[in-house]
Amino acid sequence: MTFNRYVAFRMAVEVIGGVACAMQAVRDDDLSALIVTTIVALIWVAGETRVIRMLRRERPRTDELSDQHQLQAARFALLSFVAVACVAGFVGMLASLATGRSFVMPPMVLPALAMFALACADARYLWLERGEAPGDGDED
Repeated sequence: MTFNRYVAFRMAVEVIGGVACAMQAVRDDDLSALIVTTIVALIWVAGETRVIRMLRRERPRTDELSDQHQLQAARFALLSFVAVACVAGFVGMLASLATGRSFVMPPMVLPALAMFALACADARYLWLERGEAPGDGDED
């Protein structure tokens, strides 16, 4: 399995985890959402452990462009996460002011947003990696 295929698989697992957290936040069904979230977390941890063992080498080749893509993807996901959290908070504040009632977000909204941000980072990384034409690498 190549690293990019692993990232694509991890992105799919993170989307499923985000959906499980969102399901728990919307339905208030703690048991089924907790079971799905636990299964997703175990799959995610097993995948991370497998990749660490697979990619462990004596002298790993460093790819500066790939590292830059990972950094750009992480920054994009962090800024997206912060923007969505700010918009959600602002909408909640406006709803509280308009209705006169306290607007409280379910606690599982934050983990759902975090899982979707991780999936967003993986998708951005794959998009940046795909943008390279064969032979346009930084190595001669």
